[in-house]
Amino acid sequence: MRSYLPSLSRTRLAHIEVGVKLAASVGDLGELDIRELDDSEDWRNSWKQHFTLLKVGKNLVVKPSWVDYEPIEGDVVIDLDPGLAFGTGYHPTTHTCLEALEQLVTPGCTVLDVGTGSGILTIAAAKLGAGHITAVDIDGHAVRAARKNFKRTRILDRVNAETGSIPGAATRGRTYDVAVANISARGVRIVSPGIPELLAPGGVFVASGIIVDQHEDAVAAILAAGLSVRETVQREDWVTIFCHLP
Repeated sequence: MRSYLPSLSRTRLAHIEVGVKLAASVGDLGELDIRELDDSEDWRNSWKQHFTLLKVGKNLVVKPSWVDYEPIEGDVVIDLDPGLAFGTGYHPTTHTCLEALEQLVTPGCTVLDVGTGSGILTIAAAKLGAGHITAVDIDGHAVRAARKNFKRTRILDRVNAETGSIPGAATRGRTYDVAVANISARGVRIVSPGIPELLAPGGVFVASGIIVDQHEDAVAAILAAGLSVRETVQREDWVTIFCHLP
């Protein structure tokens, strides 16, 4: 993993070293390597070289905004600039959620995207034909990045993007055919109690961002909320859980 920082104080370095040691206790990370960049390196944009065209499922294509691509027949193109927000399609759970949306979204359906991040799942739902999508995130920076992506992809008329979580003002009076929360095991435990009242009859809740070692806790919270587990999909060390009302 590589990260860029504008400055490195002793306190920040100490925090990083502690974090690396804690992470190394559960997996092999190798040695921490720190080096200064000279002024000629554009580190703010260096990460873009690792984010290229990505094809997901049958027809989804995640296209970085700075990459030229001529779609072929059948392509569903997700034009994206993640900025400081999470969500490029490369993470196993984002990949699985995109595949799920391709299967679940039908023309005119309603979708709830909890923890929207860059807005990648909302854009996918809109491009697949969803009639309305509510996108929420507790990170205001993520919501601002997502709105820029929604504007550039011309789906703002079908999206309500708000800072916050569920239940909340953004979802009041609405129900959804598909709800997706690609967040974390803890996040799934927090939002699960609010999902049943937001699901339309026959609706599906896709809970993701869950490390495999924590998926039993997430399942317990989902069941306690009154939902049933239909299917569990594991990709690498991450789990996605498909749920519905009994």
